[in-house]
Amino acid sequence: MTDLLAVVLVGIGTLASRGIFIVGLANRTIPMPVVKALEYVGPATLAALIASMLVGDGGADAVGLPEVVGLAATVACALWTRSLTLILLVGMAAYWGTRVLS
Repeated sequence: MTDLLAVVLVGIGTLASRGIFIVGLANRTIPMPVVKALEYVGPATLAALIASMLVGDGGADAVGLPEVVGLAATVACALWTRSLTLILLVGMAAYWGTRVLS
């Protein structure tokens, strides 16, 4: 199997797995408990990324000033705005800015 064929097959599989939910739920109302549960997907994903960074290659020793500043900015923005998009932008800007300056 060539590399190109593998990439194409994975792409088709990814598209199909996402499309099934869109097509299958197009004319249905999603129950409120499911909608409420989906609100926690974004924060849970961020928490999982942070946890995997802490227990990954360097463990807690890999956490430096950019990570701490980014986390602090993210928490402050989350408490102030409750907007996931803004939280991501502020946290990443603080992380990258501190990383460039340090």
